[in-house]
Amino acid sequence: MKIVRLFKLLRPYKVLLVGGVVSITVFACLGLVMPWMLKIIIDRALGAADMGLLFGILGAIIIIYAVREIFFYMSHYLIYYISQRMMFDVRKELFKHLQNLSLRFYQEYRTGKLISNIITDVARLEQMIFSCLVTMTVNSFVIFFITIGLFLMNPKLALICLFLLPLQFLNFAYFKKHITQDNRNLSEKMSEISANLAETINGVKVVKSFSKERTENRNFVSQLRPALDLTISVLMKSVYCWIIADGISILSTVIVLGTGGVMVAHGNMTIGEFVAFYTYLGMMLNPIIQLSGLSTVISNGLVGADRIATLLDTIPEIKEAEDPITVDDIKGRIEFNDVSFAYNGKPVVKNFSLRINPGQKIALVGPSGSGKSTIANLILRFYDINNGSITVDGNDIRKLGIESYRSKIGVVLQEPFLFSGSIEENIAYARRDAEKVDIYRAAKMANVEEFVNGLEKGYQTEIGENGTMISGGQKQRIAIARAILKDPRILILDEATSALDTVSEYLVQDALDNLMRDRTTVIIAHRLSTVKNADLIVVMKDGEIKQLGNHSTLISQDGIYREMYTTQEDERLGRKRAQLSIA
Repeated sequence: MKIVRLFKLLRPYKVLLVGGVVSITVFACLGLVMPWMLKIIIDRALGAADMGLLFGILGAIIIIYAVREIFFYMSHYLIYYISQRMMFDVRKELFKHLQNLSLRFYQEYRTGKLISNIITDVARLEQMIFSCLVTMTVNSFVIFFITIGLFLMNPKLALICLFLLPLQFLNFAYFKKHITQDNRNLSEKMSEISANLAETINGVKVVKSFSKERTENRNFVSQLRPALDLTISVLMKSVYCWIIADGISILSTVIVLGTGGVMVAHGNMTIGEFVAFYTYLGMMLNPIIQLSGLSTVISNGLVGADRIATLLDTIPEIKEAEDPITVDDIKGRIEFNDVSFAYNGKPVVKNFSLRINPGQKIALVGPSGSGKSTIANLILRFYDINNGSITVDGNDIRKLGIESYRSKIGVVLQEPFLFSGSIEENIAYARRDAEKVDIYRAAKMANVEEFVNGLEKGYQTEIGENGTMISGGQKQRIAIARAILKDPRILILDEATSALDTVSEYLVQDALDNLMRDRTTVIIAHRLSTVKNADLIVVMKDGEIKQLGNHSTLISQDGIYREMYTTQEDERLGRKRAQLSIA
């Protein structure tokens, strides 16, 4: 059972758990002395006008309840600590597991759902565990010991009350089943809402540019309505469960009062016993009602635990080798040997063979969907190939330690991702042990200094989520500085300048030239003007190599490269003529 795996996380705290359960049991048991003391006061102290006994019992009550509060503190401290530590462990384990999952998982699993798993589902699990450890433990012991006490005082009356007890548990079991199913459906809907909400917020520029605010509002409300109906259904089923439980409790009370009153009138029961019995019954009925009220919390927790366990059971597609080779230093020789790769059954790369020498600059070009970016992802081992092999310095990358291998590779994307924080923190992300002098040297090489000097807070300037407070060219240069600081032996540039204006492109290209020096570089480009100086240009189409050579060789041949280059040059000249005519 999946939930058993999560409860195994309690094992490190089993000593504390035993201490918490013992403390809360003692706390619960000490609370049961009051009705018995009340019986003694009524039947013996007041009946015999024994003031010494009366004040002795009152003193004992004060001492007992003082000790009880000590155990109350101990039990709740231990249980709070255990439940919170367990949630800490679950979130840590969950986040660690997510980091090991493949790129394909993140492309197929929505971000909002992951956030819901880590935050909401874990919180539900914590509530259930706390309820089980505290409420169920206390109430179970209370019910058990009170039942024994009732039989000792009056077996006949206790038997009548015990007859009604199973009705409470049947009521609880019935509603728990239905509430759990509703909660499972509600959790799925709330996950979808979270995912859609995250997507809409991330795409707020598109929403506003198309004036779709009202449309998105309507969509959000339409998603909320089913969740609202389910939430009301869950809450009302809990209310029905409580009403029935309360009705059974009232019925028990009426039966005890009627039967007990008759027994007192006929001398078969003392007034003290009657008062103690009635008080104990009240103390037992309240825990039963509380247990009935746990149906929503437990069903919520079970659903959350099931969703968390399902996520933890997701097997990473990219696995570490059993005895991985740790890469301390590499020269950067990359070889593709008859590599084939399919994504979801669709061939993307076919029989791809290529040798890249250390320090060589290779450009991958071709129409959209030709497999250029896939080659970069295969080098990074974001995916594992279906056939063939990819080696670095003669070692199959599947046998290399993933962390040590990727630490030797730098990547600059067309749309670089920056974290919320300062410019300095984003550059330093490549190497947390980097000195400031190293950070600033990398920034200077990447032409970051050119715009940082004009900022009031310089390198401490906050750039917002994903760099929303700076321009695209500035974001790109920070990403390049980050790659320079990493000092990789292999560099992958994926359309690194295609979205920039002329001025930004010049500054970024200059930064890239500094970055590419003496490194094995794989350049993925759509604009062929940016790869003229590459040592080797690989022209791809439909996942296969169609042409190989440098710019001058390929431009002199009939083929895809010359067609693409001619088309792009005609478009560039057309734009230039249009600009001149406007001027």
